[in-house]
Amino acid sequence: MHRCLMMKPKKGKSRPSAQSEEQILDNCLSLVISQWGEDFCTSSYFENLSDKEKEEYEGIAFFFTEMMFTYLGLTPQQWDEDSMEECCVFLFSEKMSEGPEFFPCIVPVLSAFFSYLEEHNLQKNAGAMAREIKNLHERIMERSSNPDNWGMAKRFVMTARADGIDVTDAKAVHKYIEAYNRKVLKDGPGSGMFKDAPHDLVIGRTGKKSARKC
Repeated sequence: MHRCLMMKPKKGKSRPSAQSEEQILDNCLSLVISQWGEDFCTSSYFENLSDKEKEEYEGIAFFFTEMMFTYLGLTPQQWDEDSMEECCVFLFSEKMSEGPEFFPCIVPVLSAFFSYLEEHNLQKNAGAMAREIKNLHERIMERSSNPDNWGMAKRFVMTARADGIDVTDAKAVHKYIEAYNRKVLKDGPGSGMFKDAPHDLVIGRTGKKSARKC
């Protein structure tokens, strides 16, 4: 049986009466990864995923939960089809600096996860999300593979990787930034990788889908 590792968010030493956003996010991650996720990983829904999908499950669930709260202001119980579409089609493609093997796993992993939540009555919109996400695969793949849709941070990471830079090596990244800055100073801003890049803006916490164009 494929083992599903659990990442447990850090817990603060004390809980003030008014929770900070960091504490609320920790609670969201604990619910999704440690509570819902622990049982999901023993279910037939998880076992029916491919080995690669099982491997990517926890990262997808973690980042989906984090982005839904950080950019859309939604806790897991508030997720719905519109916010799911916003996150999977737009936020993931703009901000997730993952390789091409990550994005094909989003739909099967979340479809299985939402189906599990629906069966156990854990999230009121889970069934609708499980059905709707199956319609998003082509859009997710198209947007995630098109550099015009990448935010500035993702564009930097992907360009550096394409140039052979190990982005986990701080010294190598620093040298790459210095070389990039010299090039832009010499050739002008139009020569830079960030020309026409979408801004990495933060969407207001309204709990509503922000206006986007497909």
